[in-house]
Amino acid sequence: MTVRLLPFITFTITILQTSSDFADYAIPSPATVSPAAESSATITPLTFASSTPLGTPGALTSPWYAVWERHSISEFQTEGYILLLIAFVVGFHIWGSRRNRNIAKGFISAIAPVLTKEFALVGFTKTGAENTLSSDVEFDVDAAVKDNSHMEFVSYASGRQNISFLHTTIKLQRRHNPVSWCVEFLISFFFDSIPVPKDSITMTISPFDGTEPPRTSAGNSKYDNFIWALVNKRHMRRWRDERYDLSLTRTSDWEGLPSWLAVMGESKEVGNTCLYQQLKEVIPACGDFLEYLIVTDMPKDKPTRLSDYTPRKRVTMELTFPSSSVDPELLQRLTSAFIRLVDHLVANAHFRPEVLRKVKATRDDEIKKLKRAIEEDGKEERELKLAEKKKTERDAKLRNMSAAEQKKFLEKEREKERKDAMKKQSRKA
Repeated sequence: MTVRLLPFITFTITILQTSSDFADYAIPSPATVSPAAESSATITPLTFASSTPLGTPGALTSPWYAVWERHSISEFQTEGYILLLIAFVVGFHIWGSRRNRNIAKGFISAIAPVLTKEFALVGFTKTGAENTLSSDVEFDVDAAVKDNSHMEFVSYASGRQNISFLHTTIKLQRRHNPVSWCVEFLISFFFDSIPVPKDSITMTISPFDGTEPPRTSAGNSKYDNFIWALVNKRHMRRWRDERYDLSLTRTSDWEGLPSWLAVMGESKEVGNTCLYQQLKEVIPACGDFLEYLIVTDMPKDKPTRLSDYTPRKRVTMELTFPSSSVDPELLQRLTSAFIRLVDHLVANAHFRPEVLRKVKATRDDEIKKLKRAIEEDGKEERELKLAEKKKTERDAKLRNMSAAEQKKFLEKEREKERKDAMKKQSRKA
């Protein structure tokens, strides 16, 4: 069979090689090279990719690792912009964090001569050793400042007669977060109710108020309860709204004080006692950065419990961060007057019974208001519980009744409700 087919196969191949109709399917001779093969040998991968109709690349002639021959930097523009943005945010964060810490350290360093002179311990030393400017001990500002976050720093001082401790909180702008920083400025620009971001300092003194440790030989540091404040008129309404203790005072101007400053107190006699000479001399020069100075025994936030009205004395001063042009000596004088105000109060803030009765009457009125509010809340709660109890009893009764009894019971309820409604209408008429 195979022998018979050989002549036929040979004949067919001969026809295919000679016929022009089958030229596309002709088998090329291995001895000859077609012109297309010769021309393709001179075509590079890039020219072949561009010359083919579909743009399909030909065989690669470059090594697999030669990426630079197949790609260019222009292909990665988007990734480059993203990397630049990340670098900008990270760099801004590092700059802002360091800037805020340097600002906080600069303020504590400026008032360090006063702190180290007035207190035995300044800062957060691990061993509790003194941190002073004496010849024996060098003041360590890094130990005096502790960061709670990238925008909030605190300092602490203790070891002084009449004062339990001095706590300083420095709240700065969000320099470490450029997006939030810009958003805060934009929101404050469009909405007057939102203050412009600023750097602020809050210094709070906690007096002993007669609770000195038994081992101390100092005298009694107790003084009378009252509220008195010096407030910058620029933000006086804001502080009155935000601080509950200031809402209990009356506002007045004071002879010998600048026009930008308001005195808020419960009695004129209290103001005459608190405004001592050293404070009166330094205050007029602080108009650019002094926000308020408050002597209080009431809480900052409105009390919600009767125990919140227990007197807890505090002396607080808030400053907008002074500019670099402010003389450090002025800050030192203001801080010294602020600290020594407590000594002045211990020695002089013991008022006549008439004044104390007026102060006590204000607090009694506030306590009565809170008691009424608590009673009203309790009354509403009791009424809700009583209504819930009646509903439970009604549902239990209905479950134990037959259908006819339930119908009769519901008709009586509706009749009773109708009569009650008629009585209310007749009363209104």
